Parts: sequence; C-alpha cells; structure tokens
Amino acid sequence: MTTAAPQNLGEFNALLEQAQLPRLSAQQFKSLREAKPRNQLISAVTTMHSDRNARAFVEKAIKEVGATAAPVVNAPQQQSAPRPAPQEGPDFGGTRAPEQQQTATQPAQNGDGAPREFEYTMHVYGGKAALCFEPTTTRGDDFTVALDSATSNAPRQYDWKSKLRVQLTRDELPVVAGVLLGLIPSCEYKNHGANNDKGFSIEDQGNKLFVRTWAKDHPVRAVPMTPEDAYRIATLFLRQLGLNAPWMTASDIIQTIRMVVARRVASGANNG
Repeated sequence: MTTAAPQNLGEFNALLEQAQLPRLSAQQFKSLREAKPRNQLISAVTTMHSDRNARAFVEKAIKEVGATAAPVVNAPQQQSAPRPAPQEGPDFGGTRAPEQQQTATQPAQNGDGAPREFEYTMHVYGGKAALCFEPTTTRGDDFTVALDSATSNAPRQYDWKSKLRVQLTRDELPVVAGVLLGLIPSCEYKNHGANNDKGFSIEDQGNKLFVRTWAKDHPVRAVPMTPEDAYRIATLFLRQLGLNAPWMTASDIIQTIRMVVARRVASGANNG
C-alpha cells in the first residue's frame, strides 16, 4: 500500500506520529523545507514505514531542525509541547507548485562555505565535438544532469556559445547511469526541448561509449567516450541519484539499477 504524499504540516505531522516520531512546529517545518529538497522529504517520509534508511534520514532531518524525541510513556516531565492543529502551518509545497520551479544548478561548497558553481561539471572532448555534463535540478526539484554539446571551431577549441543543451528527466537519469555502468547496452531519447526537436543517444561499443546529440536544423554532434571518461561521468550520475535518495548508498543505487531498471529497458523500451 502506497502512502499518500503529505501536502501540508498537518499531513506531514500525521505521518511522523504514525511512525512514533516527534511532531514539528510551523517554524521547524519551514526550516526543514528550506534545508532539504522537497522531493527527498516526500520520498523519505512516505517510505520510512518499510525502509529503515529512509526512516533514519527523516529522524536525522527533524533532529537537525530541533524536534525533540517522542515523549516516553509515564514520564510527564518529558511531554512534548501542545500539537498544532492540522490546518496550521505552511503548505508543504511552498508558494509555488513544483512545475513552476526554475531550473538551477546544484553548487558545491568552498572550504569557507561559499558556493562554488559547477564543481562537478565534467567534460569529454572529441575531434569534432565536445560534451559537458553539468549537475542541475529539474522544475520538479529532482536532481539530474544536463548534457551540453559543442562543435569544434579550431584545434582543441569548441563553440560553447552555440552549445546544444539537453536536460535529462528524472526517469532518464537511472537509465543513462545504467549505460555508463555497463548494465544497459544503449539508450536513446527524443522529444526534448520546447519544440520536442532535441535528443541524445548513448551506445556501449565495447571499448568505448559513443554519445550523440541532435536538434532540428543542427548537425549531429558525436563524441566517443573512453572507459576512463565513462567512470568519471558515472560518479556524477551516482551523486545526483544519491541526492534524490540520500538514504541509499552508491552500492544500493547500482544494485537497484541492475535489478529494477536494466532488466526492463535493455530491450529498447526506454527509447523516447
């Protein structure tokens, strides 16, 4: 049975109460939403009844915003503060619906805590074109990867001002990761972009991967990817998948891709 996603503080607290976890005040709930991505919280709180790693994530998150431990039976001195009425507090989604969220990069941090943009951006260079893999978030607040491609305009120089960008969807992310990891032979996705005229494909050719991007009225940009490059890019994909499910280890993610995704899409059913 699937647990419905909470829409506000009252519903979120109801799930915490069912799990015998402390309820949150309106301010604590606001702090939690500011500290953790919305999709992570919803995924964790709706699966924590059957996933101990998800529960551990929720427990740590609510502890970080100052929620106290659940009261102990027959210990009045440890009773929690009066619980807010379900209708009180902010909406879980904030002031904007998920589809209204703006695409944004996920910056890394300098040692002093200041953001450092594009810490995890990775490039793959070919003779006629180059690729750039950049960590981003979707409008639905899921962590993903954007694939940029640029044509060569001189030896070892590329026209990034005229780059072609394709942002992977939430569903495409684990499939492409599967190809990078050697679990899926190939994938191809079309209908990207505002006019549904952009796409990309990745094919495992044994000693290398071959990446193609295209758009209407633009030449195909093709770049071979060495095993060493594939390893680097795969770590970026695992990082983004891990941010979407922080209670899972890299090994958990790889095993899930192997057992759940690779067996079902290797036949080509993933092509879009």
